[in-house]
Amino acid sequence: MTYDRDEVFLQEKLTAGLHPAEVDLWPAVAQGLPTGRAAQRARWLRPALCLVAPLLIAAGVLVGTAEFTNLRENPRPAFAPQANTGYAITYERQYFTLDSDLLAGMAANHKGETAADGTLPGSVVINGRLHLDNKDSRAVYAKAARGYDSWAELTAATGLPLAQNPLLDAGKYDEDVSVRRYNTVQSESAAGEKTEVVASDADYAAALIPIGRGELPDKVYLHFGKQLDGYRVEMMAVAYLGDAPSETAAAVFESERAGLTWTCESYPMANGNTALIPHCTSNPTSLLWVQSAAYFEQDGILYKVQCLPSGDVWARTQEEILVELRTVLDGFT
Repeated sequence: MTYDRDEVFLQEKLTAGLHPAEVDLWPAVAQGLPTGRAAQRARWLRPALCLVAPLLIAAGVLVGTAEFTNLRENPRPAFAPQANTGYAITYERQYFTLDSDLLAGMAANHKGETAADGTLPGSVVINGRLHLDNKDSRAVYAKAARGYDSWAELTAATGLPLAQNPLLDAGKYDEDVSVRRYNTVQSESAAGEKTEVVASDADYAAALIPIGRGELPDKVYLHFGKQLDGYRVEMMAVAYLGDAPSETAAAVFESERAGLTWTCESYPMANGNTALIPHCTSNPTSLLWVQSAAYFEQDGILYKVQCLPSGDVWARTQEEILVELRTVLDGFT
């Protein structure tokens, strides 16, 4: 199916009275539809995100902020009213270029070669609760992940303008929210047969996980975890790579939990940012880890921070957990 046919089909559905909105949504949708090279880039976006983005762009998200959008109240264009479920985090995304030596080393590792700095090809396994979504897990830039002992070390290696948190840096290493890196090396038998041998490298507090299927990665996930005041604090950020201009982007929130309903607390952080803390209103007394996370944007990079008690997750109340989460948020500079 071509994009022209897609556009016609979408217009027919939006103008045929099948959408629940009382206003004509087509002008806003048409303005945001991808064309040409932009359409090719859009193929990589998950279907839900493709449908969310145009109306969010038309709504005019403010530069430098992140917003929580209820797609039930601000519906996306859809082929059936019942599809208007879920929520989204929108923010102004920037694009970055990694340190040239790091990028060259990652490209070598991706090909199964040793980087110039001696880093062997390798992948990482996240021990915490914050993981890549299924689509990105299938598009990991193979064998080019890196592990770091600290967030500061990761920041220096990438050259990215990452948000810093001295309070979190001072926490203790916790294997429950760490990552383990596995090296991949080639082994040759006496008969000349070559096989890959995977061996554990080490556990790290921070990791760089590149994503993409081309010669160079499209984006990187940055993972960090520490234990602080009896809590396991885990952070995941995503930075997009390339030379594209900044753009308003959307990340679908809890897409697999569309049956739940949410409200969102806007928490003013000490550094001037605003963190979004979603609260479940349909089942507020269970699944503490679902509503013990916050999102914020800084310098065009989206962050998610989660805070849970060490050991028994039910040992603290929801409000106690949120107090610690807000304390962590105030530690960012």
